[in-house]
Amino acid sequence: MPACLAGLAAQDYRPIETIVVDNGSVDGSEQQVADRADLHLIRNSSNLGFAVANNLGLRLARGEFILLLNNDVVLEPGYVAALVGSLRADPLRGSASGKLVRPPQAAGSRRLDSTGHVIFRNVWAMNRGEDEPDGPGHNLAGEVFGVCAAAGLYRRAMLDDVEVAGEILASAFFAYLEDVDLDWRAQLRGWRSWYEPAALAIHHRGGSGGWFSTPIQRHIFKNRILMMIRNDAGVGFFKRLPGIVAFTGAALLLGTLRSPKFLSAVWEALRLAPAAWRQRRLIQAHRTVSPADLEAWFLPYPYLKKLRQGRWRRSRRQWISQS
Repeated sequence: MPACLAGLAAQDYRPIETIVVDNGSVDGSEQQVADRADLHLIRNSSNLGFAVANNLGLRLARGEFILLLNNDVVLEPGYVAALVGSLRADPLRGSASGKLVRPPQAAGSRRLDSTGHVIFRNVWAMNRGEDEPDGPGHNLAGEVFGVCAAAGLYRRAMLDDVEVAGEILASAFFAYLEDVDLDWRAQLRGWRSWYEPAALAIHHRGGSGGWFSTPIQRHIFKNRILMMIRNDAGVGFFKRLPGIVAFTGAALLLGTLRSPKFLSAVWEALRLAPAAWRQRRLIQAHRTVSPADLEAWFLPYPYLKKLRQGRWRRSRRQWISQS
């Protein structure tokens, strides 16, 4: 938290209104900011989830642009100014992100955390460039499907435009993929997303929990289904459906083998599906871009590359150690 706020204070863009949402923390985080007059603190008595907590901050924020910032992110000087400039360069740009990198290691090249979001035909989304070495190929600014909410800058007009049932981030998601859902809704309304490598930030990642823990993986499985219910449509969906079903089935099997508790994600998705379907009607009724026009964003999933990387074996070891 201190490093995160110090990085924000070092920005040359002014004015910056700072809102801190404490989501029922028990590690002393709240005490680090409780007496600071230069920020507004929202206290939640329990963990309401990433989506609800950010919605509370978004409701209070007054800026033309809003930066969602995880407390495990440290911004380099000039980050905010570079992204504000990117959004002001095109009124249709609704969100922007800089180059997020992992903390520097003692040896080896700097590794990437995110250069924006990428989405695949099986509707699995991930951070573009994640775990790859940084290099010249990642220094080209350009349009992306969306941005990681760990340090994404959003145009307020876009957020208000894609709000559904009074929510900017879907509270039913609790945590994970809610930013991809926001990306998708923005695309359906004709908003663009931009990657600006001149803006740099360090994302320590994992400050809010173990990625491979069973509770987090249950949220990811459930939220991917809810995201498809809310946003996916058109002939392209039916063409991609075999891959979606196969990937979902594999994820369900693998998750259940790791922990029988994973099965509760299915029942939770079924419980929340009717509300997601009602929200889908609102989203699809207000879209200005046809689903067919978004199909170019859905890329082939690199199955062979992931197998060569031993992703499943590595995931299994990490999940077991943190379950």
